Amino acid sequence: MTRKTLARTILLTGAATLALSLPLAAQEVPAGAKERGYFLLPELHEMVPAERAAMDEFMKSVVAEPVASTKTFDKPLRIALMFPSLETSDAWARLNISTRKRLEELGVPFEITEFMIKPDEHDRQGAQVEQVLAGNFDYVVIGPSEYQVQKSNISRLAETLPTLVMNVVNPFVDTYGTDKQPITHVGFDHTIGAEALCQWVIGETGGEGKFALVRYIPGLIDSQRSDHFADCVTKNSNMELVGEFEANGDRELAFSGANALLSRHPDIRMLHAGNTAVALGVLAAATERGVLDDVIINGWGGGADELKSIKEGGLKVTAFRVNDDWGVAVAEAIRAHAQGDPVPVVLAATIKPLDYKMSSEAIDAETAHAFRYSGQLDR
Repeated sequence: MTRKTLARTILLTGAATLALSLPLAAQEVPAGAKERGYFLLPELHEMVPAERAAMDEFMKSVVAEPVASTKTFDKPLRIALMFPSLETSDAWARLNISTRKRLEELGVPFEITEFMIKPDEHDRQGAQVEQVLAGNFDYVVIGPSEYQVQKSNISRLAETLPTLVMNVVNPFVDTYGTDKQPITHVGFDHTIGAEALCQWVIGETGGEGKFALVRYIPGLIDSQRSDHFADCVTKNSNMELVGEFEANGDRELAFSGANALLSRHPDIRMLHAGNTAVALGVLAAATERGVLDDVIINGWGGGADELKSIKEGGLKVTAFRVNDDWGVAVAEAIRAHAQGDPVPVVLAATIKPLDYKMSSEAIDAETAHAFRYSGQLDR
């Protein structure tokens, strides 16, 4: 099956298929998508409802017990993993582990070569793309340093070999359905996480007080996490956005930025953190100042460090990703593609809030499934 044209056959049920012909010129592409250059997931699903149906059907295999591949492999699949995993969060390590273990359960032989970077090493990832293109790989799984920065590199990869893009669920408008479109985009919808945090904060504060943003790396993910959160809070409550600081995903910068914001606004009610490292830096600043009980600080992703902090009375809430579904989706997508089966353009796993009001036992129950492959990490 090819993506050389926009005609696609999407598996909807075990036996039923739907043929789609989707020339974008003839589609009513939402104005917002045209302006920003990429689809929000609800926009894509509204424009192409069969994609939503296909994603929902495919995700059933992600949460179900593994079913062995029907394909006989003559040799292992050579897979390049390109992750911005040299950071505080354990999400990428869990993705790596759960992908490998699910492939083993599916009976798909593989050889993985890892290409790792820090989240802001855009040029280094570009150099790694050249290595992958010059190599002899069957699949590439790339977590871009920043989605829009790496757009041309993602397109080049997708033109050359089957490509899965991680941590975004937002296909580019101008490459959707072309040779430059990846097989799929696997991740968590950050706007859903931001909205869940927004509603939680409004409920916790009664919609009153000041808040500020301590941002992640500038780009799509930070915009969806930070800007979407801020817009949701200001539109739906009386809370006032009084400042922001670009921490660039760095714990020490976040510590400095949080201290500056707390000095400027001693009555601030919340500091929104854009990722795990930022959250831990903000947490350290609030702890040092003795205001931890007065200021809400969130986590993003719900890895082990964040959950430990929530249990111990530090962070108040996190947007919790059902993390191992992420890696399982990668393995299932590779298996399906290798068998010649269709794969939806987006595979979005579950994200939801976990907070300090939950017991340790309740939090552990959530992680029993979310970390079912990756387990307890020694980091």
